[in-house]
Amino acid sequence: MDTPPQPPAAAETEFDLMGALFSPAGSADPHVILRGSPLPGCQYQFVRDVLRDPRFAAPVIPPSPHPAFQLLRRWMIRLDGDRHRRVRDAFGGLFTARRVERYRAIIAGRAAALIDQAAPAGSMDLVTDFARPLPFTVINDVLGVPPEDRDWLGAALATLNRGFARQRDSDRTPVQAADDAAEQMLSYFAQLLDQRAAAPADDLMTALAARHADGEDRQDLLANCIFFVLAGHQTTTTLLTLGTHLLCTHPSAVAALQEDPGRWPAAVEEMLRLITPTTFTGATPRTDADIHGVTCPAGQPRLLFLAAANRDPAAFPDPDRFDISREPNPHLSFAAGAHFCLGAPLARVHGEVALSTLFTRLPRLTALTPPDITASVPIRQVDHFTVTWQHD
Repeated sequence: MDTPPQPPAAAETEFDLMGALFSPAGSADPHVILRGSPLPGCQYQFVRDVLRDPRFAAPVIPPSPHPAFQLLRRWMIRLDGDRHRRVRDAFGGLFTARRVERYRAIIAGRAAALIDQAAPAGSMDLVTDFARPLPFTVINDVLGVPPEDRDWLGAALATLNRGFARQRDSDRTPVQAADDAAEQMLSYFAQLLDQRAAAPADDLMTALAARHADGEDRQDLLANCIFFVLAGHQTTTTLLTLGTHLLCTHPSAVAALQEDPGRWPAAVEEMLRLITPTTFTGATPRTDADIHGVTCPAGQPRLLFLAAANRDPAAFPDPDRFDISREPNPHLSFAAGAHFCLGAPLARVHGEVALSTLFTRLPRLTALTPPDITASVPIRQVDHFTVTWQHD
């Protein structure tokens, strides 16, 4: 049996590991870098307990002259205290389990329509033809972005993401393009917010407009409109794409799910654990803290690798195995504590409905090419994945 690749010798700190995730090998598979690391930020109990500990604040983003990183500083995952609660409350009401269930039929209908469109060809790029447009359409419907603006918004978000993923490149063009995209999107959502204040509609933008926020609160709301769309579809795109790949390479799991569709929720949880769309997060202790014998001095940021924690053998026996019957499965793909992902219920429904529809409607779905995974930071990004199926 081949020995799994180990973290590079230079990875003496969590920040060394993060740097290695920007390498070609780390971009393609973060576990090449993270697997076997003894660092605290890779250990399940440490990561979980830091995320839950009120002595730790959200990760600090240093001040930056770049609009893209100024935008990032305002996202709710970077905020704390009353400011965090105000933004979270503004968006959170749409993500209760009851409300999300109302989207189940919508997701099923749109998934079926995308499959119908692709089916005659006998193959498709799963990312561009299914896994990206499905959650992107749903999240824009919730927010209230007009259909005619969505192609532009999708391109702007992709530009922003490239800037984040390539921030360490010597070529500064991606970051400069991300700055332009950030400013354009902030201007767009400011105008849309004003339009909804004047002419309300049945969408989240109208609810945000009714809060009459100004100053810093308004800027936080605008920044988090961008975060809402980005986080609401990109992580789900990664889940659907790499979840499909897992199933294509584990036909016995597909057979079990077809025999008993009630197993889909557990299967999606296992996909979330193995894929971990958001590779890492961070936290900064407000005061000196000791977590499982690790001293965390006040003000010294800690990086927390969710992808590594989700494959910690101390928490998950045989952690690299895809086991749709794994129980319990307390993965950290949605983080934990005060910053637990708001969109978790919607992501879960997308996974259950979209993947079950895909494998039901397209018999013998098969991977034609490996997924083209292009980044691991901050979200695992998959650009292309070609699949084929039995075609009558």
